[in-house]
Amino acid sequence: MLGVCLSGVPTLLAAQGAIDPRMPGRAAELVRQGERSVATDMLGRYLAVAPDDGHAWLQLGRLYLIEIREWHARHQGDPDGALLLDFAEAAFDQADRLVPDSSSVLHTEVEVDRALVVFEALGWTTARAQWQRVSRSQLPPELAELGQNLLRSCPAGGVLVTGGDIEALAVWQAALSSRDRGDVVPLRPDLYVSDAVYRRRAAELLQVDPAMSLRNALTEAASRRPICIAPAADDAAVPDMQWHPSRLVRVNRGVAPPADVLAFTALLEASKGDASAWVADVRAVYDGAARYNVLLCPVLQPVFGNTLPAACRP
Repeated sequence: MLGVCLSGVPTLLAAQGAIDPRMPGRAAELVRQGERSVATDMLGRYLAVAPDDGHAWLQLGRLYLIEIREWHARHQGDPDGALLLDFAEAAFDQADRLVPDSSSVLHTEVEVDRALVVFEALGWTTARAQWQRVSRSQLPPELAELGQNLLRSCPAGGVLVTGGDIEALAVWQAALSSRDRGDVVPLRPDLYVSDAVYRRRAAELLQVDPAMSLRNALTEAASRRPICIAPAADDAAVPDMQWHPSRLVRVNRGVAPPADVLAFTALLEASKGDASAWVADVRAVYDGAARYNVLLCPVLQPVFGNTLPAACRP
């Protein structure tokens, strides 16, 4: 459907229909009603006559990202995962010229999903090498800075267990891109539980039996290497053991992270004036980190300003 839609764009630009700002909302309502295929078809037909509606392109790309998440649970079906990612990328390419701030994040999500497919097939080293060779990912500076800060909080050789979507995206982008912290491997609990192919590859990295639950796998791996828990990680994935604060993460052993300092310049800049749409999401991760490490409170004072998280209030 997307291919048909895109093939007609050049000839339709001269006689495009009026943009309907309600269309993305209608598609979202259909998705909530369980009619995702209807929403996808509706957006495709609409964009064939209104190709300058950037928000509709974003909505279409997001629908394909939902499809790829479901594909990861079964690794079969038509279209396959690679084609779904091509569809999403094509939609975000169209959105780039219209709403670049949002589409840049979603483009990176597509690239991270491609890296996940490579990781599942060929391993972490190959995924990093391919990313550094071909990736054109450009997260907003405050998100890229967040990923680097989380990576810098984890000791050498650590496994960094991530939580929410924004946190996972920032960490994976940083870990795939980093020239000097390739020793830290991010781990997504949601995929470990739902994706058997991802689980086998992650278990190989942890040197555990893939039949183990995630908690038991991390418990066993903790005897051999640092396990780092990012602020948004689900407590259900965290083993019952003693944890030590290490900057923005919790670690299973008292090992100091590398000497790289944390930086918050990009977040502070993004908070000024017409603040970036991602400031609240980034700030939420730092708020979560302060729950486990109150020593962050004075360090993060410029970020928190007058709205201190509960852990930092007198």
